[in-house]
Amino acid sequence: MKKLIISLLCFGGLLFGGVINPQSSHAAAYSLKVFPKVLRHTWYHYDGHGRYDQITFGYKHYRMHNFYEKWDVYHGKIHYRNLKATRISHHPNWTFATPVYYHRMHWTNIYGWNQSAGGADIWTDSHYYATRKVAKALGNKHFPGVLYYPKI
Repeated sequence: MKKLIISLLCFGGLLFGGVINPQSSHAAAYSLKVFPKVLRHTWYHYDGHGRYDQITFGYKHYRMHNFYEKWDVYHGKIHYRNLKATRISHHPNWTFATPVYYHRMHWTNIYGWNQSAGGADIWTDSHYYATRKVAKALGNKHFPGVLYYPKI
Protein backbone atom coordinates (compact mmCIF):
# COMPACT_ATOMS: atom_id res chain seq x y z
CA MET A 1 0.00 0.00 0.00
CA LYS A 2 2.88 2.39 0.79
CA LYS A 3 4.32 1.82 -2.70
CA LEU A 4 0.91 2.57 -4.22
CA ILE A 5 0.59 5.83 -2.31
CA ILE A 6 4.12 6.92 -3.26
CA SER A 7 3.43 5.99 -6.89
CA LEU A 8 0.16 7.93 -6.96
CA LEU A 9 1.66 10.95 -5.25
CA CYS A 10 4.54 10.84 -7.66
CA PHE A 11 2.15 10.69 -10.60
CA GLY A 12 0.81 14.11 -9.70
CA GLY A 13 4.27 15.49 -10.34
CA LEU A 14 5.10 13.12 -13.14
CA LEU A 15 2.65 14.32 -15.69
CA PHE A 16 2.73 18.02 -15.16
CA GLY A 17 6.37 18.63 -14.14
CA GLY A 18 6.30 20.78 -11.02
CA VAL A 19 6.27 20.59 -7.26
CA ILE A 20 3.41 21.23 -4.91
CA ASN A 21 4.24 22.50 -1.45
CA PRO A 22 1.03 22.10 0.54
CA GLN A 23 1.88 25.10 2.73
CA SER A 24 2.22 27.43 -0.27
CA SER A 25 -0.55 26.12 -2.53
CA HIS A 26 -4.23 26.66 -1.92
CA ALA A 27 -6.01 23.73 -0.35
CA ALA A 28 -8.65 22.19 -2.58
CA ALA A 29 -12.21 23.16 -1.70
CA TYR A 30 -13.70 19.98 -3.15
CA SER A 31 -12.78 16.52 -4.36
CA LEU A 32 -13.33 15.44 -7.93
CA LYS A 33 -16.32 13.37 -8.95
CA VAL A 34 -14.57 12.24 -12.17
CA PHE A 35 -11.07 12.54 -13.62
CA PRO A 36 -10.49 15.51 -15.94
CA LYS A 37 -10.91 14.66 -19.63
CA VAL A 38 -7.30 15.62 -20.37
CA LEU A 39 -6.10 12.69 -18.21
CA ARG A 40 -8.42 10.03 -19.64
CA HIS A 41 -6.06 7.83 -21.62
CA THR A 42 -2.86 5.84 -21.07
CA TRP A 43 0.38 7.58 -20.04
CA TYR A 44 3.86 6.01 -20.35
CA HIS A 45 7.21 6.16 -18.57
CA TYR A 46 10.32 4.50 -20.04
CA ASP A 47 12.65 3.22 -17.32
CA GLY A 48 15.79 2.95 -19.49
CA HIS A 49 15.85 -0.86 -19.24
CA GLY A 50 13.39 -1.73 -21.99
CA ARG A 51 10.29 -1.45 -19.78
CA TYR A 52 7.36 0.96 -20.01
CA ASP A 53 5.42 1.73 -16.85
CA GLN A 54 1.93 2.98 -17.56
CA ILE A 55 -1.07 4.53 -15.92
CA THR A 56 -4.52 4.69 -17.49
CA PHE A 57 -7.26 7.03 -16.35
CA GLY A 58 -10.92 6.54 -17.16
CA TYR A 59 -14.02 8.41 -16.06
CA LYS A 60 -13.65 7.44 -12.37
CA HIS A 61 -11.13 4.58 -12.52
CA TYR A 62 -7.37 4.39 -12.82
CA ARG A 63 -5.00 1.49 -13.42
CA MET A 64 -1.25 1.64 -12.85
CA HIS A 65 1.11 -1.01 -14.20
CA ASN A 66 4.73 -0.52 -13.15
CA PHE A 67 7.94 -2.36 -12.48
CA TYR A 68 9.57 -2.22 -9.04
CA GLU A 69 11.59 -5.41 -8.58
CA LYS A 70 8.63 -7.14 -10.28
CA TRP A 71 5.57 -6.05 -12.27
CA ASP A 72 2.80 -4.68 -10.08
CA VAL A 73 -0.71 -3.59 -11.02
CA TYR A 74 -2.70 -1.14 -8.93
CA HIS A 75 -6.20 0.01 -9.70
CA GLY A 76 -8.87 2.01 -8.03
CA LYS A 77 -11.89 4.21 -8.29
CA ILE A 78 -12.18 7.75 -6.99
CA HIS A 79 -15.06 8.63 -4.71
CA TYR A 80 -16.42 12.07 -3.94
CA ARG A 81 -15.42 13.25 -0.45
CA ASN A 82 -16.63 16.26 1.52
CA LEU A 83 -13.31 17.92 2.37
CA LYS A 84 -14.90 20.11 5.04
CA ALA A 85 -16.27 17.16 7.01
CA THR A 86 -14.86 16.75 10.51
CA ARG A 87 -15.69 13.04 10.70
CA ILE A 88 -14.59 10.76 7.88
CA SER A 89 -15.84 7.20 7.45
CA HIS A 90 -13.21 4.47 7.28
CA HIS A 91 -12.75 3.03 3.76
CA PRO A 92 -9.24 1.53 3.49
CA ASN A 93 -9.55 0.74 -0.24
CA TRP A 94 -11.13 3.99 -1.43
CA THR A 95 -9.37 6.95 -2.97
CA PHE A 96 -10.31 10.53 -3.73
CA ALA A 97 -8.73 13.13 -5.98
CA THR A 98 -8.40 16.90 -5.71
CA PRO A 99 -7.58 19.58 -8.26
CA VAL A 100 -4.66 21.91 -7.48
CA TYR A 101 -3.41 24.95 -9.35
CA TYR A 102 0.16 25.75 -8.40
CA HIS A 103 3.10 27.32 -10.20
CA ARG A 104 0.88 28.08 -13.25
CA MET A 105 0.09 24.36 -13.68
CA HIS A 106 -3.01 22.27 -13.10
CA TRP A 107 -2.52 19.14 -11.04
CA THR A 108 -4.65 16.21 -9.94
CA ASN A 109 -3.64 14.64 -6.62
CA ILE A 110 -4.89 11.17 -5.70
CA TYR A 111 -5.07 10.28 -2.01
CA GLY A 112 -6.07 7.27 0.02
CA TRP A 113 -9.51 7.93 1.55
CA ASN A 114 -8.18 8.47 5.08
CA GLN A 115 -4.83 9.94 4.01
CA SER A 116 -3.68 13.49 4.61
CA ALA A 117 -0.57 15.18 3.24
CA GLY A 118 0.82 15.68 6.73
CA GLY A 119 2.62 18.88 5.67
CA ALA A 120 5.09 17.05 3.44
CA ASP A 121 6.27 18.17 0.04
CA ILE A 122 5.26 16.10 -2.97
CA TRP A 123 8.15 14.61 -4.87
CA THR A 124 8.33 12.89 -8.20
CA ASP A 125 10.64 10.12 -9.29
CA SER A 126 9.59 9.81 -12.94
CA HIS A 127 7.57 11.54 -15.62
CA TYR A 128 4.81 10.00 -17.73
CA TYR A 129 4.08 10.99 -21.34
CA ALA A 130 1.23 10.57 -23.80
CA THR A 131 3.13 8.19 -26.14
CA ARG A 132 5.76 5.48 -25.82
CA LYS A 133 7.91 7.30 -28.39
CA VAL A 134 8.09 10.49 -26.30
CA ALA A 135 8.55 8.46 -23.10
CA LYS A 136 11.56 6.66 -24.59
CA ALA A 137 13.04 9.88 -25.99
CA LEU A 138 12.81 11.71 -22.65
CA GLY A 139 13.35 8.69 -20.39
CA ASN A 140 14.44 9.73 -16.91
CA LYS A 141 15.10 13.37 -17.78
CA HIS A 142 15.01 15.74 -14.82
CA PHE A 143 13.45 19.17 -15.24
CA PRO A 144 14.42 22.36 -13.39
CA GLY A 145 12.08 23.37 -10.59
CA VAL A 146 10.91 19.79 -9.90
CA LEU A 147 11.64 18.19 -6.54
CA TYR A 148 12.73 14.59 -7.12
CA TYR A 149 12.27 11.80 -4.60
CA PRO A 150 15.62 10.70 -3.16
CA LYS A 151 16.80 7.27 -4.24
CA ILE A 152 16.96 4.87 -1.30
